[in-house]
Amino acid sequence: MILEQESQLLAQIKEGDLSPVYLLYGEEQYLKELYCRKLQDCAVGDAFPEFNLHVFDGNKLDMEQVAAAAESMPFMAEQRCVVISPFNYGGLNSKDKEIFDSLLEAPVPTTVLILIVNDPDFLPKKNAKAKKLIAHVDHVGVVMELNKRSESDMAKFLQRKAKDCGCSISKELCQYLLERCEDDMLTLSNEIDKICAFAGAGEITKEQIDAVTVKAVSARIYDLAKAILAERSEQAMSIVQELIYLRYQPTVILSSLSSAYLDLYIAKSALADGKGQAEIAKNFEYRGRDFVIRNSLRDCRKYSTEVLRRSIAYLAQTDLRMKSSRADSNILLEQCVAQLLMIVRE
Repeated sequence: MILEQESQLLAQIKEGDLSPVYLLYGEEQYLKELYCRKLQDCAVGDAFPEFNLHVFDGNKLDMEQVAAAAESMPFMAEQRCVVISPFNYGGLNSKDKEIFDSLLEAPVPTTVLILIVNDPDFLPKKNAKAKKLIAHVDHVGVVMELNKRSESDMAKFLQRKAKDCGCSISKELCQYLLERCEDDMLTLSNEIDKICAFAGAGEITKEQIDAVTVKAVSARIYDLAKAILAERSEQAMSIVQELIYLRYQPTVILSSLSSAYLDLYIAKSALADGKGQAEIAKNFEYRGRDFVIRNSLRDCRKYSTEVLRRSIAYLAQTDLRMKSSRADSNILLEQCVAQLLMIVRE
């Protein structure tokens, strides 16, 4: 059974009527870990978890041990639970694959098997092995894809977390926190806990957020793009040196900088075609990052289409040079930023 909504999975857990196999995949790690814990608690609870809960590290997997645990009878309980995280179906050798396939063909009714997939390339529309595994589990259990939530859902999540800690946070500051920090729920959960501990109680302020959180590299690189396009050369070079000092790989910085330019180009092209935020969100993957669309639509008006197009072309050339030459990547990155400044000035 392939579930479309988290509420369907929650209903199964609430009713306690679990399937023998669960496959959890998608880009939101926090949600995969959250539902894995909920499934574990539902399957085993306090019924001798030291005997009935078996968690296997997928990076050093012994499939024979997994099969032995899954096929054993629960100890003084109705069910036992077996978790494999992270699970890499495509990486199994022929022997392990045969053992695993046999487990799926005839699942043990007293065992709940949970598979957590963290591979970003686990895409059923593009990956034949992913499609095959999903089809297998669909036949005997539950498949749930857990991707990033919308911006409004993320704001509600942050507000609930703050309330649990005795604090409150406005929707506007939730949006600010999303822009400032990474947009995954695990990072945001840690950040809101840290902010609440610092604030103590009451309404969270922007000053408190700035005091205890560090701006994510993606946000810092967006600042870099704005500094370049505004011809603030000293600020741009300062940001580059800061990122290099923090040991971010030049290829990662270049990739994020290219994404920032592409966001602006997409927004610029949409405006030229009479389109807006809704059309961009529909045609491009910005789930949970609506603020990127808004900011790009706001900022792209300051820059010409030609400047953005030429800049993106040069970024692509630099990417090729980094990957195909022996030149120092840090120097190539600095040269790239200098050339991008020249493109703006021409």
